[in-house]
Amino acid sequence: MRIVRHSFWQRPTRGLAVVWAVAMVLLTGMLAGCGQPSVNEAPVSSARLAAYHSPDLLVLRPMSPPITVPTADFVAQSGALHTPTMFQGRWTLFYVGYSFCPDICPTELTALAQLMPLLKKALPAVQWQVVFLSVDPERDNPKRLAEYAHYFDPAFIGMTGSRAAIDSVTGALKAGYRISPHAPGDVTYEIDHDTGYRLISPDGKMVALLPSPHDPAAMTQALVQFFKEVVQ
Repeated sequence: MRIVRHSFWQRPTRGLAVVWAVAMVLLTGMLAGCGQPSVNEAPVSSARLAAYHSPDLLVLRPMSPPITVPTADFVAQSGALHTPTMFQGRWTLFYVGYSFCPDICPTELTALAQLMPLLKKALPAVQWQVVFLSVDPERDNPKRLAEYAHYFDPAFIGMTGSRAAIDSVTGALKAGYRISPHAPGDVTYEIDHDTGYRLISPDGKMVALLPSPHDPAAMTQALVQFFKEVVQ
């Protein structure tokens, strides 16, 4: 009787060959994905941003070149927050106002609360946060800001800081405000302020402005198109 011996590596069975091929395909795919940051980590391509033309500038205006958010220290009920590190790992809609605002801020924060579920459904891979910066630290302490922001959505972040920190960030992002003259300790003054939403990328740059009036459906459509052409 003749015994024939085959080397395992020289002549794999057909079944093992198939398993080996599948494993190599999976491994190749995994290696190809290594080093490629997700949509919540990757910086926006300056070239793609510069080439992007918004279908409706009344809804979304791209910023080219993007504006870097300056380094500044703020405080929320949860503790200290620092720009631009607080934007890492997510996309931020940044809004400036104050809690004693009689009508504009409630309207704009309500629109943001309506926008969030639409964006999460339309762009499920994107991690979002809404940041409400009060330019009125004299009256808006962290506890009050948290209660105010959470009235519209429990996930909203309300923060404030020193006048220098506020002016550093609002100045860079061109989010103007003006406090009416008042005596020290007065609690009845008003503040005029910008009403736009600023889209901040995970690397801490303002890449678009969504001016008012804010239509949640229109903003969702505009942001989906923006992410398709600029980000993803």
